Amino acid sequence: MCIVRFFQEAYNGRMTDWRKIREDFPVTAAGAYFQSAGMSPLPRPVFEAVRDGYERLLREGDIHWHEDADRYRALCGRLAALLNAGPDDIAFAPNTSTAMGFLGLSLKEWLKPSFHVVSMEDEFPASTVPFEYLGIPMRYVRPRAGRYPLADILDRVDGETAAVVTSFVQYATGFRQDLTGLGRELDKRGVLFIVNATQGFPYYPLDVRAAGAGALTASLHKWGLAGHVGALFYTSPSFRERFPPPLAGWLSIDSRESEGIHIAKNTPFKLFDSARRYELGTSNLISFAALSSALDYMERIGFDRIRLRLRELADALVAGLKSLGIPVVSPVDREEERSAIVSFSLGDRNAETVRRLEEKKVFVALRAGLIRVSVNIFNDQGDIDRLLEALRDR
Repeated sequence: MCIVRFFQEAYNGRMTDWRKIREDFPVTAAGAYFQSAGMSPLPRPVFEAVRDGYERLLREGDIHWHEDADRYRALCGRLAALLNAGPDDIAFAPNTSTAMGFLGLSLKEWLKPSFHVVSMEDEFPASTVPFEYLGIPMRYVRPRAGRYPLADILDRVDGETAAVVTSFVQYATGFRQDLTGLGRELDKRGVLFIVNATQGFPYYPLDVRAAGAGALTASLHKWGLAGHVGALFYTSPSFRERFPPPLAGWLSIDSRESEGIHIAKNTPFKLFDSARRYELGTSNLISFAALSSALDYMERIGFDRIRLRLRELADALVAGLKSLGIPVVSPVDREEERSAIVSFSLGDRNAETVRRLEEKKVFVALRAGLIRVSVNIFNDQGDIDRLLEALRDR
C-alpha cells in the first residue's frame, strides 16, 4: 500500500479490508476480471438482495408493491444526492440509448430545423446513434492524444448549435472530461449540455448543477454493481419546462387524485412536472432493490476510498506496462483526467492478444481497436501481476 493512502485511510478512522471485499466477489475465482467497463459482476450482498426479492415474489406475489414503489422513490433521492440534484429530477430509462432517443426527439420537436448537435469522435454510439437516426446533423470533435480539450469542443460550437453531447468518461480511453468547465462555457453560449455519465458514475464526483447539465444519463450495469438495472435519467427543471416529452405513458400522468390510474378517455390529463414524466410504464422494481443494496455496499466502503483504490491499481498497471515498453494510450499524466479505465495498444496484435489473454483467464476487452483494462474494487495487485506476466511473453 502506498504511504499516502495508508495515512489517508488511517486519518479517516479505519483501514479498508480489500481482501474481504474481494471475497464478496466470487468472479475473482474465475480469473483476473478487467471488464467492469462492460459489465460489473455482483457482490454477494447484492445477489442476496435480488434473490430475496424474487423469493418474496415467489411466495407472496406482489402484495408489497407499495413498499417496493416507496423504496424506488427513496433510491431516486439517494442518486440525486450523489449528483447534487433534486429527487424530482431523477427517473429511469431502460438504457442510455432510450434516454438519448427521448432527448433527440425533444430537440427535433421543439427547435427550428436548422440546428445541429456537437459530440466527440470517440463517443460510444449510445450517445450519438439516436440523434443521427433522427436526421439531426452532427459535428464531431477530434481527440488530441486521447483528450478533448475544452477549446477544441468550443471551436465546433456556433449560433446553430443546439446541444453538446459528451461522456463524463470516454469508454475506450478512460479520459475524464471537465464537465464543470465545459458546462459553464456552454451556459454562456446558451447551448444545452447533455452528459453520458455511464463510465464514471457513481465512483467519480459529479455535480450536475455546477456543470449546468440539462440532461444526464448513466447506464448502471457497468459501475453500479447491480446488474442490468437500466439507466439513471436526470433532467433539469429548466429542461423539462422548455422541452415537453415527445412520448408519454400511463405512469407519466399525474393521476394522484384518481387513485393513481388515469382511466378516463378523451379527457385532458396532466403529466408530472418531475422527471417521472419520462417513466412511461412499469419496470422491474426488484432490480432497483439490487441497486439500493449496491449503493449500501459502496457507501460502507466510501467513495473516497474506492477512488484511492482504483488509482492505486491503475498506477500499478501503468507502471508495469511502461516497464514492458507497451504504449499506454489513455491520458494518465493529469489526475483529474483519469478514471478506472486504462487502455494500451500492441498495434495489429491487439485482437489476438485479447484472445490469448482470455485463454489464460485474464479478461480484458477490445474497444475502438485498443486493449481496454478496467479495474474495480475487487481487483488486487495479484490480478495486475497476472496480466503483466501474460503480456511479458507477447
